Amino acid sequence: MFRTDDIPVGERFDYWHDLMVNTVCPMEIRTPSTADFQAEMRIVQLGRLVVWPTSLAALKWTRSSRMIRSTDPDYYHLTLPLSGRVDVAQRDHRTVHYRRQMYIVDTYQPFDCRNTGNSTRGVGLEIPKDLVELPPDTVRRLLAHQISGREGIGAYLADFLTRVAESPSPRPTDAARLGGILTDLLNATLAHNLDVEEELSPTARRQSLALSVKAFIRENLGDPSLTASAVAASHHISNSYLHGMFRGEETTVSAWIKQLRLEHIRRDLADPSQRALPISHIAARWGFTHYAVFCRAFRAAYGVAPRDYRHMSGGATPLTATVDA
Repeated sequence: MFRTDDIPVGERFDYWHDLMVNTVCPMEIRTPSTADFQAEMRIVQLGRLVVWPTSLAALKWTRSSRMIRSTDPDYYHLTLPLSGRVDVAQRDHRTVHYRRQMYIVDTYQPFDCRNTGNSTRGVGLEIPKDLVELPPDTVRRLLAHQISGREGIGAYLADFLTRVAESPSPRPTDAARLGGILTDLLNATLAHNLDVEEELSPTARRQSLALSVKAFIRENLGDPSLTASAVAASHHISNSYLHGMFRGEETTVSAWIKQLRLEHIRRDLADPSQRALPISHIAARWGFTHYAVFCRAFRAAYGVAPRDYRHMSGGATPLTATVDA
């Protein structure tokens, strides 16, 4: 963990500069606020991957061809902005990224980045190129472009990075396993955004498909016609193949859909800003068209009627659903 508050004022930026260069790669880093520079950063090692949550003042950092000739770690660097604005350019493409608009750059090619504002928060990820299953020429098409962390498979990657950033550093026995999960999520996200899932290995393709299925379900929960058959048809797979994907989840597709819907309804019922909204409207919003069917499902999951839960939810601890198929 690095905090500028722990360093004498006159040495803060130089200390931060050296830390960034050693963590990522040689870069030229400038700031308009050298005298009162503020930053905070934590290093989390997950096997061969490095995750680093950070909060920092305005900066501009550039990696030139000369620096690349000097040394290159042979990494891809992905950034998940959590607040502020980051302007990134690589290979003649420049894009502005805001909250949960991720981007990836190649350390072997020149790039230029800058963030604005008094404090920008984000999570960086360094991954060796040999762990990325897509060919470099394919990944190159995505460099510096926006990768959504708000929806689809990218949301799973963004959520995982956020949890890593907010959690204590894992035990060494868990770090490699978490690094493997993160590698799978990154490969699936890149392949999905480039529409090249067929270039992944069979194992990575299955992982990418599973993530795509779950993202599709989450994004369409409010559609009453969302069924296992509809999910299978949308992904051009058979019902039996889809059900096989969920065998390791200790649930079925239909049960998982029902559980997600009930969890969203439970949160909405506990939301004071939605107290005036009829319960039937909330249920319909999340795909329950028959109120009586919804009430029975809610009571079976949480042991209490929806109306009673809304009354007691002010200070009550949220209940955990146990949804049967």
